[in-house]
Amino acid sequence: MLRGGRPPSIATSPPNYGLVGTFESLSGKIDRRELICGVMGLGYVGLPLAVEMGRVGLKVIGFEVSDRVTDLVNAGESHIKDVKGADVASLRRSGKLEATTDMSRLGECDVISVCVPTPLGKTKDPDMSYIVAATEAIVEQLRPGQLVVLESTTYPGTTRELMLPRFESNGL
Repeated sequence: MLRGGRPPSIATSPPNYGLVGTFESLSGKIDRRELICGVMGLGYVGLPLAVEMGRVGLKVIGFEVSDRVTDLVNAGESHIKDVKGADVASLRRSGKLEATTDMSRLGECDVISVCVPTPLGKTKDPDMSYIVAATEAIVEQLRPGQLVVLESTTYPGTTRELMLPRFESNGL
């Protein structure tokens, strides 16, 4: 008998990371407020999302390429007009929000929301380089049981056509 009297076959069974197992695992972490959320890109989409996640009691790690943005957020300040600095400061004090440029920390997250820019080029096609860069950073840290959500404005099929093949090439 191991861990609280459970038989060894149950205590040592690996987690079920199929679709149902992942849902149940993430759902339980949400209920217990143990879920760690990663938000890639702390701009006008990512920072408000990170703040709302923190408000409901979830821990949020914001991932950003700009040292200036991470420094502001970690100082409890907002660089986004629609996000109050007081809200950021409160979440920083409570330990619910932090910002980093260290993409290796993506592995700590249970859920990763990709909120990177997709500016339009001269031909009015979205510049996918930010999504590609975010995908590559995630691939380096991707593990079973993580949920990745693409929030960036882009064409239908981006997740399936651009991101999924890279994730699958990592064995997941």
